[in-house]
Amino acid sequence: MGIVEKHSSYRWLVLLAGCLAICTIYMDMIAYAPILGEIAKKLNIEMGAATNLMMGFVLSVACVLIWGGVVCDKFGITTALVLGLLCSTLPTAIIPWIGGNYVAVMMARLVQGASVGFVFATIGPILALWFHPREHGMASGLLIGSISLGCAIGVFASPAVLGMTGSWEKTIFTLGIPGWAAILLAIIATRKNPPQISAEEAIASSDKTPASMSFMGALACPITWLGSLIVFCNAWAMYGLYNLVPPYLAADAPMGLGLGAAMSGKLSIAVTIIGLFATIFGGLFFDKVAKGNSRLAAIIGFLISACVIVILLPAVSKSITVLALCLLVVGWGIPFMGPSISAFIAMNYPPSIVGRMIGWWFGFGTFGGAAGLYLGGMSISKSGNFYLAIGMISIASMIGVLLSLFLKRTLKPTAA
Repeated sequence: MGIVEKHSSYRWLVLLAGCLAICTIYMDMIAYAPILGEIAKKLNIEMGAATNLMMGFVLSVACVLIWGGVVCDKFGITTALVLGLLCSTLPTAIIPWIGGNYVAVMMARLVQGASVGFVFATIGPILALWFHPREHGMASGLLIGSISLGCAIGVFASPAVLGMTGSWEKTIFTLGIPGWAAILLAIIATRKNPPQISAEEAIASSDKTPASMSFMGALACPITWLGSLIVFCNAWAMYGLYNLVPPYLAADAPMGLGLGAAMSGKLSIAVTIIGLFATIFGGLFFDKVAKGNSRLAAIIGFLISACVIVILLPAVSKSITVLALCLLVVGWGIPFMGPSISAFIAMNYPPSIVGRMIGWWFGFGTFGGAAGLYLGGMSISKSGNFYLAIGMISIASMIGVLLSLFLKRTLKPTAA
């Protein structure tokens, strides 16, 4: 019996709901980055402090992702998606009223960061319960690709809407509107139970994992900690690329390249759009080329990401064409490995805990993104430039390469 006969076409509607949810929350996340200079001026803070608005979002992601998986496993995909989307849309709705207060805006960003914690945890269950293992790479590619799509829309639309409204608060409010449509689709599309055959195949695919493995048992597996450290490096590179590079491009010299918000937005959208294609290709690479081996994609992705440091070279930064080409190459790296990492989790843990394991891997790992943005912001404040902040992205990527060499499919727990 073929895949299409076993798996209802309804799974594509569930996948669409997940993709739209991820797209909208990352659009809200990145909307601050291209206009961070304008936000800093309005709040009367310096650029280093303004980057804390990005760091706060990512720190919240890291904290809530671990618990978001619990919500998803216990209460279902619908609850996790709707709760996450509300965490994103409600803060954007009140920004016009609190946008003049730095502390209030920071609190709103912390709440927004929780959205990723709940929504992202649904990736594992969507893959494990709705899709055949041979489709995990493709489906994961589309879900992870929605991060890049959301970021692309955000970095493109944010400066444009700012130009039309003249207000960063109205810009954030406007870009939060699609989130309400995502809530409606999540409620409509994800309440149906997955086909029983999918759950059976998900368990069967985890041939090295006991179906009764508990969450604590999974935490006793060395691969869980290795994977979390790999995602730590991945998140450092991803959030650094998406949140530090745009303001570096836009900031006036000598702090940045002085290209302005509009040009920064155009270059940044190229980076995020190429990331969309990278995730889709990365999913196909996992299914068709790597044949379920996640290690190869992770190594390739980190090696490409480490090249971000070249944008600091005068020979690169003085030419828009060369700079754009380098950013396109770098933008391919981190998204390319995303589907392989998500698929690895879905295929190696029982469906009953896969949401929590997605939450743990990416929750613990996302502290890397928070650390990168925090240390990056500190270095910007002290040095008055982005050199060290961007250089640390390359360092994190090279550490990721070394860790990925040990990534293999084994879940033997440590001895008690």
